[in-house]
Amino acid sequence: MNNELNNINHSQQQPEILLLQQQGLIDAQNANDKLLNNAAAAHTHSPWFISLLFGFSGVFASLFFIGFLTLILDNTGLLDSTLALFIIGAILGVSGGFLFYNARLRHSAFWNSLAFAVTLAGQGYIAYALLASEITEPLNIILLLLVQLLMTVVIPNFVYRLLSATLALVCLLYLLNYYHLSEISLGLLALITSVTHLQRYTLAVFIPTKWRMNALEIMSAIGYASAYVLLSISVYFIAAEYGNSFDSDGEAFSYNYYLAQGLLTLASLYAAYLILKRYHIKLLSAAGLLISAAIVLLGIMSIYVSGLLATSLIIIIATANSQRVLLGLGVIALVGYIFWYYYQLDTSLLVKSASLFVIGIALLLLRWLLIKGYFAKIKPSANDHQERLS
Repeated sequence: MNNELNNINHSQQQPEILLLQQQGLIDAQNANDKLLNNAAAAHTHSPWFISLLFGFSGVFASLFFIGFLTLILDNTGLLDSTLALFIIGAILGVSGGFLFYNARLRHSAFWNSLAFAVTLAGQGYIAYALLASEITEPLNIILLLLVQLLMTVVIPNFVYRLLSATLALVCLLYLLNYYHLSEISLGLLALITSVTHLQRYTLAVFIPTKWRMNALEIMSAIGYASAYVLLSISVYFIAAEYGNSFDSDGEAFSYNYYLAQGLLTLASLYAAYLILKRYHIKLLSAAGLLISAAIVLLGIMSIYVSGLLATSLIIIIATANSQRVLLGLGVIALVGYIFWYYYQLDTSLLVKSASLFVIGIALLLLRWLLIKGYFAKIKPSANDHQERLS
């Protein structure tokens, strides 16, 4: 009886499994029910916070590993050789990559944490070899950026890809600041965030089927990394106004807020276009124009309230895709930037309170107009569920 039920379940599940395999959403090695059940069981017993804890344990383990290995290498004199440090880092990185693939096949959290520590230690040695060597700037930063991109693509671990993508974006921002193009930072980060979160599955169609699942995971890691950096970059611009920028030559920090917020507004309008497209709403319609006007207004306000439009964009994208972690980060960042603006105002407490009161009433009124006037009669498209997958 049990065998008959298993055969029935197998015959019912086989078309769906083949369809997922053809679309590149599962690996060929997971095409049978046994491996699928093992993978599901592994994911069931390893929630996201457990994976995050193992990621932090890997970071601390890599620090201890780097410390002990550095003490050993210091006695041999290899720390003075850039080539030796680069080779050691490459060996550790390759070894960690094999450990990651082994951990992925075994669904083992222990092997995953060990691989994280070894690979991160190798990456640390490579970064030290590039930054502490005689390689001139910005060539060393460009090489470090390429290394981070390579690790993001090759290493089959989401937490590690998230870390590598974040470091790669930081290197990119450093290069933009080096070439005095800091105004592009906000718009570029917003564009990367919008594309990786709102057009992930559209872009995956152009990727070969066997690489599609890995490509989706890579885009997801880049999307979260770009969102995190976008939420944090305004802190740097605020600190740079007080002389704490990347530049070390003592020059005054120059930043065109109008150009930066203009590019960010354009990227936000593109994100609004992608979201409205799900509901078959044109950007030039009444609802589209109202939303566009709200985005432009937030962009103008962001000139004086740093981070307002960037955090609002992250919150909207997170809400559209039902991403709770991203939504929580956006809300926390928004509250932080508003409180910073509130306490740095050189006015009386009464004027500050009145300003917050007017802003709150305006936002609630805008929400009421959107719900009552337009979104009450909107029906989502058939592709909305697929784009919501995170």
